[in-house]
Amino acid sequence: MPKKISIIGAGLAGLSAGIYLQRDGFETEIFELAPQPGGMCASWKRSGYRFDGCIQWMVGTRKDEPIYSLYKEVGALADDTGICHAGSISVQTGGLIYEVPLALDQFKSFLLGLSACDASAIEIFCRHIEMIGHSALIPGRPCGAMGFPGLLRHSRGFICIVQKYRGKTVYEVVNTFKSDIIRDILTRLMPGDYSAIALFLMLGTRMTGNAGYPLGGAADVVRRMEEKYRALGGRINVNSRVSEIIVVGGRAMGIRSNGRVYQADGVVAACDANYTLKKMLRGMYGHPQLDALLAEAPLFNPLAIVSFGLDRKLGIPFFAICEPTAGLESAPGNRICSYHLRSFDFDDSAAPKDGSSVMVMLDAPLEYWLRLKLDNPAAYKMRKEHLADSVAAELDARYPGFKDAIAVVDIATPATFIRLTNVYKGSYEGFTPTPSALKTNIRKTLPGLKAFCLCGQWTTAGGGLCTAIADGKAAAGLIKKSIR
Repeated sequence: MPKKISIIGAGLAGLSAGIYLQRDGFETEIFELAPQPGGMCASWKRSGYRFDGCIQWMVGTRKDEPIYSLYKEVGALADDTGICHAGSISVQTGGLIYEVPLALDQFKSFLLGLSACDASAIEIFCRHIEMIGHSALIPGRPCGAMGFPGLLRHSRGFICIVQKYRGKTVYEVVNTFKSDIIRDILTRLMPGDYSAIALFLMLGTRMTGNAGYPLGGAADVVRRMEEKYRALGGRINVNSRVSEIIVVGGRAMGIRSNGRVYQADGVVAACDANYTLKKMLRGMYGHPQLDALLAEAPLFNPLAIVSFGLDRKLGIPFFAICEPTAGLESAPGNRICSYHLRSFDFDDSAAPKDGSSVMVMLDAPLEYWLRLKLDNPAAYKMRKEHLADSVAAELDARYPGFKDAIAVVDIATPATFIRLTNVYKGSYEGFTPTPSALKTNIRKTLPGLKAFCLCGQWTTAGGGLCTAIADGKAAAGLIKKSIR
């Protein structure tokens, strides 16, 4: 009889773990809180419009990349998946809008046009972006044919950048520029307290065609992975909250979901780490790195996402970082300084013919939305509608005719994310990639607990699609070893 593994969470990490375990002859069953697989790789449909709450750019989309091979293994990408590479990012700062080119030579000229006196710093900065762009990015720990020799041969530039900047923040790097405008633009592209490696990685991959938006978005990424998993014999239970991990004699022996016990030979927790440690394991097992990070490390801020289905295309750029033209608030007294705007004019699958879907992502206070939803559902609904009206008015001022083109409106608050994913403090991608967090090697096992491992966004600071999938693969390897 094959060994049986229970997997908690049908996000990318859970699906990935299930695919690799099924492929290796194990019997797996996934338990998912939400009504559908995907986890934080979320998308949803409203009246023929698709809204993508996850993918801005997918690292590793170049077909000669090891990460691309990983995507192919699990079905996240297929040979015929089209990849959209935006030519620029629209950034507004100080009331002015700058089109930041995503081609290195044009980017360099753009920076020089802003500040010729920064020529020396710009030269160094662009050279380091190029080093990242020309390096192979290997998911997870190096092994096999692309092990350490391959890493040294194909990823020397990436290694050099990591060694040089591993302890530096974005602020420390951008402060080498004399120009206030350059500093402002770069810290709009990547928050100043993040690791500088994150900035170089984002720019380097996007400027070399190694990070783009897969047509069909999160919906098709998840659909292909789910189909691959089910074709291998895997089973998924949706609307299935796991309340307990069953431990017998220091060994994970199954789970309890919706009042029923499911026995297993091992458990993979591809879900929220805080809920896993404090609730499902009842605080019986400490995790040195996660306990410290959950208590002290900065998290990605909770989000509200306001989505619009438009009956026409208005030429809105795919990705823009905008300053509000009026007093935009995500909750009373919570004034928004900037928001992210995404438009899917280029993806015909995102809307009915000649239409488009547009999304605005903005920081929102978790406790306000949770309390309002719990105490006064009618006021919660009204406040969501007010937020949508405010955002629509904001976009109409920026793109005349926007309000008249609206066919569908959808609002997701931090309370929505909690309901569907149970994510700790509404943090949609876990720990932010600060230098300190990136230096922390978060173990996927727990001292004293056998036949168990963790994986997903909480075991790698900064999150990301490729890291979630690589984490699932690593978890499959760990759980196989632990139950032998």
